[in-house]
Amino acid sequence: MSERAFRGVVALVLVGALVLAIIVASAIFLARSAEPAPDASVAYSPALGPTRSLAPTPIALPVFGAPAVTAVGLIPRGGSSGRTLVLQFLESSADAIPNAPGSFRVTLTDHAGDGTTVAFVGTPSVAAPGSLGATARLVAANVLLVSIAGSDTRNVEPISISGLGVSASPTAALGSLNAALDDYTGSLATGTASNVLASPGTVIASP
Repeated sequence: MSERAFRGVVALVLVGALVLAIIVASAIFLARSAEPAPDASVAYSPALGPTRSLAPTPIALPVFGAPAVTAVGLIPRGGSSGRTLVLQFLESSADAIPNAPGSFRVTLTDHAGDGTTVAFVGTPSVAAPGSLGATARLVAANVLLVSIAGSDTRNVEPISISGLGVSASPTAALGSLNAALDDYTGSLATGTASNVLASPGTVIASP
């Protein structure tokens, strides 16, 4: 074989190797492009097989931050406190509450967990932005229902409830009262049903 022919063969071999390398690189690139993004979730559908969603499922935020309680102090058995109880709720973010009706309850029980021995006294008064249309009313002796008609999703909104005291029966368990939030509905449904409030007062023996 002449030197010229030999060089032609070598050139053909080099060109073939280059073409093969380009094909392999293209295959690797296409395979990686088909892989899901790191934050993609994969679900399975019996009809369609595995499907991918690039958007993570949003997590609902609680509607309120930690509530604040101004307690009534000491409550004698068989008597009642002054009407100095204040309950304050602050929206956790500007759009945490959708612009729709909703409600929740505040439930009192004595130190032993009995709700029949304690009660709210007085008439609740609500201070809140007009966009909320907030109201509060007693639906049982120891249960306060707080309701809203809507929300301003551009601003953080507060609710303050005052004008109430607490009474204790002669058989109420001595010690600090319990108060819990529950029965969240409508636009307030993402509230925490087990949200325990600070004690609104303490039952003591009658003088």
